[in-house]
Amino acid sequence: MSEKAGRKIDKGKKALAQKDFAAAGALFEEAVTLDEKAHAGWFGLGEVALAIGQPDTALQFLEEAVRLNPDMPRYLQRLGEVYGREKRAEEGIRLLSAARRKSPKDINILASLSGVYVAAGKWLEAYEVLQELVRHPHPQAAHFCLLGLAAQSVGEVDAALTAFTRATRMEPRYPDAWLSLGHLHLNKDRLAETEECLEHLFILAPQQASTLQLAGELEMARANWSKAASLFGIAVEKNPGSNLLQARLALALTLGGDAVGAVDAMTRANEMGVPEDWILEQLGYLFVKRYNLNAAQENLEMSLERNPDNLNALNSLFVVYSKQGKSALAKETAEKILQKNPEHISALVNMGSWCNDQARGMEAIEYYRRALELAPESSTAYSNYLWTILHSSEHDAAEVLQVARAYDEHICRKHRRPDDFADRDRDPERRLKIGWLTSDMRQHPVAAFVVPFLRFLDRRQLEVVLYHNSALEDDNTRLAKMSVDKWREVQAIGDDALADLVRADGIDILIDLNGNTEGHRLLAMARKPAPIQATWLGFPGTSGLSAMDYIFIPPDPVLEKGTWCTETPWPLADCYGVRTNIPNVPIQPGLPCERSGRPFTFACLNNFRKASQHAIRLWSEILTRAPESRLILVARGGQDETLKAYVESQFARHGVAPEQLDIRGIVPMQAYFNSYNEADLCLDPFPFNGGTTGYDAIWMGVPFVTWPGDALVSRMGRIILKNVGLDELIAETPEAYVDIAVALHQDRPRLKAMRTNLRERMRASPLMDAPRMARSLEQAFRGMWQRWVDVYVKK
Repeated sequence: MSEKAGRKIDKGKKALAQKDFAAAGALFEEAVTLDEKAHAGWFGLGEVALAIGQPDTALQFLEEAVRLNPDMPRYLQRLGEVYGREKRAEEGIRLLSAARRKSPKDINILASLSGVYVAAGKWLEAYEVLQELVRHPHPQAAHFCLLGLAAQSVGEVDAALTAFTRATRMEPRYPDAWLSLGHLHLNKDRLAETEECLEHLFILAPQQASTLQLAGELEMARANWSKAASLFGIAVEKNPGSNLLQARLALALTLGGDAVGAVDAMTRANEMGVPEDWILEQLGYLFVKRYNLNAAQENLEMSLERNPDNLNALNSLFVVYSKQGKSALAKETAEKILQKNPEHISALVNMGSWCNDQARGMEAIEYYRRALELAPESSTAYSNYLWTILHSSEHDAAEVLQVARAYDEHICRKHRRPDDFADRDRDPERRLKIGWLTSDMRQHPVAAFVVPFLRFLDRRQLEVVLYHNSALEDDNTRLAKMSVDKWREVQAIGDDALADLVRADGIDILIDLNGNTEGHRLLAMARKPAPIQATWLGFPGTSGLSAMDYIFIPPDPVLEKGTWCTETPWPLADCYGVRTNIPNVPIQPGLPCERSGRPFTFACLNNFRKASQHAIRLWSEILTRAPESRLILVARGGQDETLKAYVESQFARHGVAPEQLDIRGIVPMQAYFNSYNEADLCLDPFPFNGGTTGYDAIWMGVPFVTWPGDALVSRMGRIILKNVGLDELIAETPEAYVDIAVALHQDRPRLKAMRTNLRERMRASPLMDAPRMARSLEQAFRGMWQRWVDVYVKK
């Protein structure tokens, strides 16, 4: 570069620093006119163009500077930043990565790279860069704040908490850090910690609408409606154009009973485009999420008073009525939606669910089929359809397989990514990364079977990562968190982002614990983000996914044939699952029929939806051959007279009087376990056996009779009985199922002998041996990995 051009550039830099953009631009232009290879002049012109809001012109100048001097990290950084802003993220990442290699200790380059990764939606990469950035000397509080946001986006909530906290300690007067930390605490229902953050915010930024909004949300969480309304009202004054704040104000005033104020706020919200019925609908939905069903019902009904055509409110009200056990009202609500819109997919699915809860499987299936005719790509309709035909004695394993394959063909298969994992270390003996994907690591049967063995998995062989697709948290969640190496909360990210996250985490074997049940992420698994994928526990049947390699099963020669599933069955060593945390409810001694003076009592404490038509026929035959006996049944809404009448009618067709049926609703846990103290003998439903309830029955000292079918769903009872030495209760035919139950009704001494020490036998069995299950899984994972490595080598 000529000396004269250099002097012009030096003067241009001074003018730029003084924000005299016209003078700076003229000086840089003179420099490149004197010497067209003066890369610093071109770079200066780019900086001026950016400063005056001309990014397209800036790109041309910066590209020329990089062309002339591609080894200058500052040039690469600046051009990479602009590419990121102009939605050319991949080019930006390439340039910033090059700048990083040339100047690895420059934290400004790392900050820029993380920003472009965020623009590209690559949160995990941004997170990794920010982790490196804060390890450098003298990171800033803003860097930790960014790190916290990235950690939240990849499900690392605990890491986000650490980062935001670090930011507040480094710079106690940094409002954004306190705001981010406060929202994180509030999302986790940590109200005292949220209040502490607000104390700082009211010192640093007391007039900011964001501060007031967080304070209002805290008071909403505390049910301090009037105080929340006051805070939202002030926030609205600070940001009068926010219809969200106006809507939150209206909700708070409604809850606080300020009718005049609520009407005024709703009117303003409505003028800003927020319908009043929508506000009440959202309020109802909020209460549904908090399981305050009575408040949810009240608000949703008010929403419908204002707008009877609000189908979303009707749909939410159906959910409320269903959870309350108000069967007739739930049905009426779904029918109202279908009267207004016969093609409403959610209403069709809801009517199917209503029918399924009442064991009206064939009617349910017709609703699901109609939904799929209208919306062939409705994952919810397919999931419910599959769930229902698993319960049906009128559909065999081949039909379940057909529907599961259709689900893959119409919805899942198109998402499969072409990835051969060529970058994966194929050492057959190395430590493996195991991912568990579930929405049910809480008070739920899946958690009951998983939490016991997690802490026993050999960390020398396995690294354990759990992806939790739920915001709900309880003692089971906290115990699971302590039992894994890494915990990611993924309910807020989409299927592509989740698949990206699993891939970037380097998971070798990904285990789906939902199957086609509520909260599943099968569409993320359909993208095949891990070399090996398997399904287990949540859904006792095939996923249908071509991207799913294996399905765990108990040791069973019928299941090992695999004619019932699209996956390759992988038998575990002893049983299908292990439980160690069953409530220690005392067992009352003797047979209930002898100690209470009541008739001999059969029981099926599964939800009545498992009562297939064939099961009802066989149970009716048992009751007919033992006419003085009774049968306890449990149904959601069991106290609803319409439902009770329907259940009784199903048995009446086979000659059973209503007096022989004891129909109950869903009860709390303690009452549920005490119900076993009323049962002399349990009857396992089919084709959908009791899984959790099978364990519960044995734990409470009550044997059950089972009739295995030809698929996993109908062979779970068999393995439970085999593990406690009750093979004689496994019927080979439907006739034998009835004969065994009737014979035990008549042979009380034999039944007593079976019940003796049953809990102790269960304790000593593999059914409650968590370390043994851990060893079985370790062997399975190593076997799967070895098979994958062998296949790759052959290629």
